[in-house]
Amino acid sequence: MEQELAKNEKSVSALADYAESRLTAALENAVSSVPYYAGLKHDLNDFKYIDKTTVKNNSDKFTSTAHKGVVIKGSTGGTTGMPLNISQSMESVEREQAFANRQRKWAGFKKSDKRAWIRGDMIVPIEQAAPPFWRYSYFEDMILLSSFHLTADALPLYIQAMVDYGVDVIQAYPSSVAMLAKYLKSVGEYYPGNIKSIITSSASLSLDDRQIIEERFCCKVFDWYGLFERVAAIANCEHGRYHVLTDYAHVEFLDVGDGRSEIVGTNFNNYLYPLIRYKTGDYVVLSKEKECPCGRVYPIVEKIEGRVADYVYSTDKRKVFVLSQCVKGVAGVMGSQFFQDKHGEVKVNVVAGSDFSPVEERLLIQNVKDYLGAGMSVRINLVDSLQKSNSGKVRQAICSIGD
Repeated sequence: MEQELAKNEKSVSALADYAESRLTAALENAVSSVPYYAGLKHDLNDFKYIDKTTVKNNSDKFTSTAHKGVVIKGSTGGTTGMPLNISQSMESVEREQAFANRQRKWAGFKKSDKRAWIRGDMIVPIEQAAPPFWRYSYFEDMILLSSFHLTADALPLYIQAMVDYGVDVIQAYPSSVAMLAKYLKSVGEYYPGNIKSIITSSASLSLDDRQIIEERFCCKVFDWYGLFERVAAIANCEHGRYHVLTDYAHVEFLDVGDGRSEIVGTNFNNYLYPLIRYKTGDYVVLSKEKECPCGRVYPIVEKIEGRVADYVYSTDKRKVFVLSQCVKGVAGVMGSQFFQDKHGEVKVNVVAGSDFSPVEERLLIQNVKDYLGAGMSVRINLVDSLQKSNSGKVRQAICSIGD
């Protein structure tokens, strides 16, 4: 399959033909075998938009009655408080792996390369207090490092473990590798090994975090946007553009104003549990560029914005996203996380380096007030590590105020 995908990358006609055939097959499968879509035409416009609530309330109606073979059960991370249970076929898993392998090739990965994996796997017991917080998979040429144990004291140990193993490529949550990069900056150092590239995924990557990661690790970041629902994928190329992978899924962009568009996707690769015109709740800013120097013919988006769960309310009760702007220019902040359970008040947990002084703390407070309103009550709380979800992700903001 990987050879088939490679043929699409730089041919407009080949990509269009492939995407059209995959969409036709996905719609035919949905109409013929999935109870929720029974009676619809084989026309995308005949399908109404659905979202997470729709799927949650009709979970048994999205399973194909025609499927035979292995069923692999799984669920979304539930960062919005509403995890979904979604089954996959073995074919779906294999196709997902093919796209992941292609992204690694874009990032320069070769079969003999050694990888570092810093994602949500439970590598060591959560209660473990002393290093090492990593294990080795020699069969896969990987060092697997726990994203749950990234404390201020452990950061230099993670760096040294990767250097000692001779890592070529890092695959990580953005928050995990950004924290390592910010540690390096706080001590005035750069990664002391040679890294080909860093592949980030499963959470939003801010421009500021990308810049500091690339600066301190002296390599390019290849970001991947995807969902467990498998309804869209957007991937960085070597020139830093975000390409919408139209051979992975059919993607529509709904204009929501302010230059932002919501991602709506139709999955091609999971006939067992097909989701058609699924509103993701994730947003992009579309690009005016029509071509990329890499030569690939996929559509381009300028940037991927934070998910709807990651916000707090300003003093005038507007939802405010992209809170990474608040820590921009503040020295010594290796990680930050915003909490709000009452209007007009916000707490910021900070993992701080040695250069986070009282002056920097006052600057951070002022930045938050500038961003959320002068009347905002801001409390800074120094912590050893940030709060993580069950999957090991760090949410930028946790707001418990209802709409």
